[in-house]
Order: sequence, then C-alpha cells, then structure tokens
Amino acid sequence: MKSRFEDEEAADMPPMDFPPEATSERPKVVQLKKPVGEYPTEIPIPAGESVFSLLERNIPEPLKLCDPWAMEGVNIIAGRPKLGKTTVERQKMAAAAIGGKFFDSEFKEPVKCAFLSLEEGELLCRMKFKDAGLPDDASSSIQLFFEWPRGDSGVNLLDRYLSANPQVRLICIDSLSRFRMIPDVRTAAFTADYEAINLLHEMAKKHPGVCIDVVHHTRKAKSDDPIDDVSGTYGLTAACDSITVLRNSADGAIMYVYGRMWTRDDFQFSLRRAERQTWEMIGVHLDLTEAQKDTLTRLKAAPAGLSGKELADTLGITVPSAWQRLDELLEKGFATKRFGRTYSK
Repeated sequence: MKSRFEDEEAADMPPMDFPPEATSERPKVVQLKKPVGEYPTEIPIPAGESVFSLLERNIPEPLKLCDPWAMEGVNIIAGRPKLGKTTVERQKMAAAAIGGKFFDSEFKEPVKCAFLSLEEGELLCRMKFKDAGLPDDASSSIQLFFEWPRGDSGVNLLDRYLSANPQVRLICIDSLSRFRMIPDVRTAAFTADYEAINLLHEMAKKHPGVCIDVVHHTRKAKSDDPIDDVSGTYGLTAACDSITVLRNSADGAIMYVYGRMWTRDDFQFSLRRAERQTWEMIGVHLDLTEAQKDTLTRLKAAPAGLSGKELADTLGITVPSAWQRLDELLEKGFATKRFGRTYSK
C-alpha cells in the first residue's frame, strides 16, 4: 500500500517518454548455436603407459659431453659478481672446443660452442679471451654473440640457431638477467622464475645432446644452504637440470654442485686461481677446520677406531675436549660411532 507521500511525489513527477518500440514484455534470450567443429566438453580418459613399457622403449641415455661437468640440459651457474663464474664458462668452452681436460675430467671429443656474452661486451670479452691464450683451433670453434632477443623471441631464435648449426653442442648464456623477459609485476615471482628457465628447458628437449649453461647471480646475504644463495625464488632451481653455486673462500672459491643426473658422492669442491684466466680444482672441499682435519686424519689411520681417552692421550688434551672433536666429525657426517668408539666413514 502506497503512502500519502509517495502519491504526492508521483503526482509531481512529469510523465516519462518511452520509445515507440518499447514493450512491457521481458525480452527473449537468444540461444547462440555452437560453432561447427567445436571441441567436446569432456576430455577423453588417457590410456597412460606402464613402467614396463617405458623401460622397454628404446630411449637414448642423456649425453655427457664431459662427465659430470657438461651434461645434456639446462644448467645454472651462480655466484656473486666478479667472483669468476664466467671464467669457469670460458675455461669450459676452451676445453670443449679442442676435446681437452676440464677440472678432473675431459671432453670426449671436440664440440662447437656458442657464447652469448650479453654482459661483458666486446672490449672486455676480447681482453679476457686474449689473456686466456687459447690456441687457434679452440678460439675458432667458439662463436660469440653480444646481442640477443629476450624471452620467447630469444628462446625461439636459439631453437632456430641450433637447428641450423647441429655441430654446436655447448651454449653459454651470460647472463640470465640479460636473456629472460623482464618479469611482469602481475605474475607471481615463482611462476615467472620457473617459466624463465622452463622455456629454455622445453626448447633443449628438441636438441638432444646440447648443454646449455646459464650464468646467474647470488643474493647478497649468505645462506646455510648454497641453493638458497641463488638470486630469485625456487622456481629457477626447480626448472633447471643442475645448479652450480660458487662461494668465495680464502684460497679461491668453493663450488657446490647439485643436479638430477649428479651421481658422485661428493658435491662440494675447492678451487683456486691458476694462470691464464683459469680455475684449478684442488679437490673435495671438506668444510673442516685445521683441528678437525687433523682429527679426521688420525681417525682414518685407526682401523679399530678411537675413543675419547685415546685421542686425548695422543694430542695431550683433556678427554672432554677429545670427545668434542670426535662429536664434531659425527655431526658433519665424516665419522660414525659404535660401542663407545668412533670410526671414520
């Protein structure tokens, strides 16, 4: 029931003009016909494949250009600026070009290389290679590029380049920041990082036997886990096939290696600077103090193991201090303890 005020308000309003075609009926909803050839709404149930069938298929094993330092796939090498990660790559390409030695392994045969030097520029790159003193057959097998498109365009161009140059088996991209598309702020950081490497990874699958090394940077803050040093989210390290992290040390650098196809028990190595712009591998990095190294040496020389008292008598220290030394090796995984005695692993 309308109030008196509503009736007075309606009487004061001027009449409303409606177009001639206006009606009081609700307009009918027109049902659009489905276009011819539209995909079905339901996805067919996949058949899948048994493990037995997969194992019986003739799939070539991943190619190892230089086991384990140059493996098929996409690999990230990260370190702080000016530490020498690009030096590692120049050294690797020089060895690959002539089928030479690299660290404690060697390339099985000479391969052509492509170096996307997007950070150093022509002047610095020329100086570095000149100081390295490469032989002519090595320098002529490394193709240089100082400009390259970013993102999808860059990956597509690299795909075409590898198809046109099948003899090129080792690619170095320096660096990821100059190669990837600038991240969109509307895209989640993990997704953007993952896709930046996954684009390369999917492209690399089209070219079996090609090793693509991507130089990247580490964060300013140092982490307990070297993988956390890599600048960015876990999306980068999740999408690649292997990760190499360089950390500065008093003697040079410590190199940590992780990968899907890494088969060695050791994963951290000590490097020191050598002549002609190269790194020399000293050996496995134990991450021990001098006192811990001495204790480990004595422990390895004792097949029957050592007790805290025996170590204390040998070193002239207290028994609690001796047990502390042995416990430190236990915590670091270099020793094991059975029936009150400590043994080296």
